[in-house]
Amino acid sequence: MPLAGERVSEVVDVQFPSASGIAELRGIVHAPDRPNAGLVIAHGRSNDLRNPLVRRVAEAVASEGIWALRFNFRYVEAKGQASRDLSREEDDLHGAIRFAREAVASQKIFLAGKSMGARVCARASADPEVAGVIALGYPLHPRFRPEVLNPPEWPYLVKPALFVQGDRDPFCDLERLRSELPKLKETGDLVVVDHAGHSFEPIGAKRDTFPEVRAAILRWISGRIG
Repeated sequence: MPLAGERVSEVVDVQFPSASGIAELRGIVHAPDRPNAGLVIAHGRSNDLRNPLVRRVAEAVASEGIWALRFNFRYVEAKGQASRDLSREEDDLHGAIRFAREAVASQKIFLAGKSMGARVCARASADPEVAGVIALGYPLHPRFRPEVLNPPEWPYLVKPALFVQGDRDPFCDLERLRSELPKLKETGDLVVVDHAGHSFEPIGAKRDTFPEVRAAILRWISGRIG
């Protein structure tokens, strides 16, 4: 049952084309009554729209009146792999953005991505329909190799962004990230989840880190639609 004050949303399986029309994509929409914004959520390289973090983000924002779409990149249905340069995944994401715009015709649309999905969101951020990007566990560099510089998507990230990072993420040294944020074209905010890994799995004492992730996302979006 929803908590007191939460809004009930309809959950619907959907299909829509990629921006090029080459691929047919599968998604799940969480649609509250009278949405006040939209959020398109992209999964990571080794998972899909059923990933617990992706699902919980969609449910969390929908409970606060934000229309949400979580979807599969085309390689998931084809049982293949992501493209090396993420160009096919960017085409898929632009298709998801178009689908979102039809659903929430007059509200701001944000993107959220987990790991590789965050890289795709950065690439797609110049889309005129996108108001901002939320990166959940951004893979700033190869695992345990913070000396590798120049994140390839950095020049494409042209909208305000929120980075939510675990402090023990082997793919994102926090000092490196803090040094890179000023190089972005727009504001880059950072929220750190202590004692958490790449997918916000707890390091040390067992606990649910998601409430911290949820609060960061909702606070950031609400500050841009109020």
